[in-house]
Amino acid sequence: MRKLALCAFIALTLTACALTPEEKAKREAEQQRAQQELQIHLASQCDTETANLMRQHFENKDKVWENEEEQQTFRLQYLEKINNPLFQSCYKMAWQNYISQRQLERIERDYLWYEHDLFWHRPFIGVPYYYPRHHARPIRPRPTPKPTTPSK
Repeated sequence: MRKLALCAFIALTLTACALTPEEKAKREAEQQRAQQELQIHLASQCDTETANLMRQHFENKDKVWENEEEQQTFRLQYLEKINNPLFQSCYKMAWQNYISQRQLERIERDYLWYEHDLFWHRPFIGVPYYYPRHHARPIRPRPTPKPTTPSK
């Protein structure tokens, strides 16, 4: 009886924590929207007109165009701006800059976590707890004796 109750409790807990398809679709839509906003932001660093075209492209993805010519001219204008080699190189540099910034933030966060926030809670990792790293004095070499000149 206890095993059955335990299994039922575990099953109930797991189903209560599971995402519904609506919640999953909502999360995916939010994630896609955030990614599109990031792309637009990075494109705006290079060319605001291209960024506006990207925004229109993302917003009008499911739009039904009344006039086929409007759709074709927009599409050609969008592709021309996006495939411009100068824009491509600037956009690639903006992405690399963004990735480097995230890596630096992560390194800084890891450093702060290791060195400051939890150092006193982990006294035997690294240097002894009574001699923290930021108070350590650098090791200096011994001074070499000056050569003495023979007295006359």
